[in-house]
Amino acid sequence: VAWMNGLNIYQIKANSRYTVEQFDDDLRILFKRVGIDNEKICFIFDESNALSSSFLERMNSLLASGEIPGLFEGDERVQLMSACRDSFSRQKGEVILDSEDELQRKFTKLIQRNLHVVFTMNPAGGDFAGRSNTSPALFNRCVVDWFGTWSFDALSQVAYEFTRHIDTGYNKYSGPSSNSKSDVLQKVAEVLQTSEIGLEEAVVAGLVRMH
Repeated sequence: VAWMNGLNIYQIKANSRYTVEQFDDDLRILFKRVGIDNEKICFIFDESNALSSSFLERMNSLLASGEIPGLFEGDERVQLMSACRDSFSRQKGEVILDSEDELQRKFTKLIQRNLHVVFTMNPAGGDFAGRSNTSPALFNRCVVDWFGTWSFDALSQVAYEFTRHIDTGYNKYSGPSSNSKSDVLQKVAEVLQTSEIGLEEAVVAGLVRMH
């Protein structure tokens, strides 16, 4: 998907000796590539790379605002502003920016536009609930895609929500004879807590069978 959208892949190489300082170094490189070089990047970050709460705090800040407080300070910030000024001045149609606040806003805007984060987590993990509470941007600033085996009830409920406003025009439905198809239809009716099986339930059952 990244390749189809013209994005380059970026991943950190975390190990048992990988420190938060090294993570900051990798993030600085990443930010410069998307914010100064205007490169479009897909940053794939797995929860196994979050070796401490500091890693999640940085990812939460990145997703929430496109910035990580304190990432560029002192000489590093001076060098960043100088690089931003040179890069932005070479871009056609861009107004020359002088103040650091203007440069910082432009730099952050480019990060938000060019950087796409793919954060993978295992919901069965023991700390999933805790991370959900302490790092809300991982969910409210992301599009959540659930991968893996869905329960029959979940498939039925989702299929129902997507089709419940469709006007089928029929209240009654004559289902197939006693076989696997009719079994699925009966289970759907149980999940939806309905005694009469109509075409609406048949549509839901068809979607469940397809998945």
